[in-house]
Amino acid sequence: VDDDVIEFANKEMHNVVLSLDGRKEVHDKLRRTVGGHGSYDVIVPKFQKFVQSRNNTGYYVRGTYTHDNIDFTKDIFHMADLGFTELSMEPVVCDPKEPYALTEADLPVLFEQYEILAKDMLRREKEGKPITFYHYMIDLTGGPCVYKRVTGCGSGTEYMAVTPWGELFPCHQFVGDPAYSLGDIWKGVTHPEVQDKFRKCNAYARPDCKDCWAKLYCSGGCAANAYHATGDIAGVYEYGCQLFRKRMECAIMIQVAKQVQE
Repeated sequence: VDDDVIEFANKEMHNVVLSLDGRKEVHDKLRRTVGGHGSYDVIVPKFQKFVQSRNNTGYYVRGTYTHDNIDFTKDIFHMADLGFTELSMEPVVCDPKEPYALTEADLPVLFEQYEILAKDMLRREKEGKPITFYHYMIDLTGGPCVYKRVTGCGSGTEYMAVTPWGELFPCHQFVGDPAYSLGDIWKGVTHPEVQDKFRKCNAYARPDCKDCWAKLYCSGGCAANAYHATGDIAGVYEYGCQLFRKRMECAIMIQVAKQVQE
């Protein structure tokens, strides 16, 4: 992230995502430079400059929590202390054998963390210093149309990932997997059968979603997470489902609390 990148992004990109996992010791554990050093001290000042250049809009600072920082609210609050107000924190999805993989035993702590975050966001808003958490953005009176509620993010159909060498993939999480190459920018989509799989991937294509109260909030979940967890983009990543339902409970609580306060 240098001045040229900042200038280009501000001119051409409506929204940017900046990867920061939170506290220095948490971030540096997995986010290292080519030389093997932690990247926190390098990137934080650049991210702060980037965000200021965009007038603190049109961005998200996105972290990933793992088994090593299931107390992830401390990382979110740390990022807020750095001056970032548009925040996101995602659960790691990886091989269960990895030492930083989330476990079933982590779930009660993670649920509590989401509740702590929701209550603190209400406090901050009341004090006139609000922060935005991506997964708590919910509209109970309107929201996305039925089509979007069913189809979700639109990976592979409404948008694609483009690699530096021009190859097309359904989203960035499939880049490099030859089974999910869609084509390239010169010939267009040359594997429509792959694209058709994503077109049919929705909340009603997954039998396990049938009786879930949150299915029209997640649209069946992330195809990439399902693929990496089950080997099928139409599968269900149950661990992620449990976290998603908890986030929705907290998001609804926040909206109800705001209306009661009014």
